[in-house]
Amino acid sequence: MDFKQGGQAIQRIRKERGMTQEQLAEITDVASNSISRIERGLLMPALPTLIDICNALGTGADAILSAYVTVDTPIRWTPLAEKLGGLTWRSSIRLRLYLIA
Repeated sequence: MDFKQGGQAIQRIRKERGMTQEQLAEITDVASNSISRIERGLLMPALPTLIDICNALGTGADAILSAYVTVDTPIRWTPLAEKLGGLTWRSSIRLRLYLIA
């Protein structure tokens, strides 16, 4: 996870809305120094705080959360993913048809 990128996304959206850190802090009931730390990537907001920030900024969570996940984030394979990866071409087509039906 890239806390800095996520914080920069929050800062960018906040500035687009013409809002100061203090205004965002007041609306979300979060200390302004915490907003600053979040925007600088020093603090990852808790989920309820992130939801409050999204609501205050009038944006969807995906606009902010996608910035926290980097392309090089390692993927953890589960046993199910390993089994699905070993499917034959015919079996994978059957499974896709089953899932969309």
